[in-house]
Amino acid sequence: MKMKNERLEDGSLLGWRCLIFLALPLLYLGCTTTDSGTTNVTGQLRPPVDESYVDLYQDPPGLLAWIPDMEIPTTYEQVAQMELSGSSPSNQTSAIENTTYNLVYGLKRRAAKLGANAIIIREVKISEEVVEQESSPYRTVRYPDGSIGEVEVPVTVSYKRVFKVTVLAESVFLDWNNI
Repeated sequence: MKMKNERLEDGSLLGWRCLIFLALPLLYLGCTTTDSGTTNVTGQLRPPVDESYVDLYQDPPGLLAWIPDMEIPTTYEQVAQMELSGSSPSNQTSAIENTTYNLVYGLKRRAAKLGANAIIIREVKISEEVVEQESSPYRTVRYPDGSIGEVEVPVTVSYKRVFKVTVLAESVFLDWNNI
């Protein structure tokens, strides 16, 4: 199927715009969106490290089943307090775990940029929210002559349940020479 690319008055290609508009919903299926996050620097920043060198700890033990329970060293320097939130499109355990996994690794990347070599996950919160969504006021249509255009349609409002996951953690520097 060949899509006809018509030029609009401003010179843009209508066909590419339609293709992108139609493909966007497919990109969001099963995705996690990051809504917000904070990083409160409380200690000394160091040169960034590779995120693969950032260890994961959790307190209390067993908070996240996929993170091994390792004893947290008693001596460390806190670099920052961090929080990251995202939403899961479903309440299925696998979707919420995937969102949590993505958030933890987002925190790991942040810690690495601060020069921290470990994070301690302190809390994971899961809450249900209802969000309002408005449809686009335009629809793309194909006319009998093969041309493509946009027509104005009434905006519809729908409501969707999402599950918000928030992970709170500390990024820390462990001085392995003095532990």
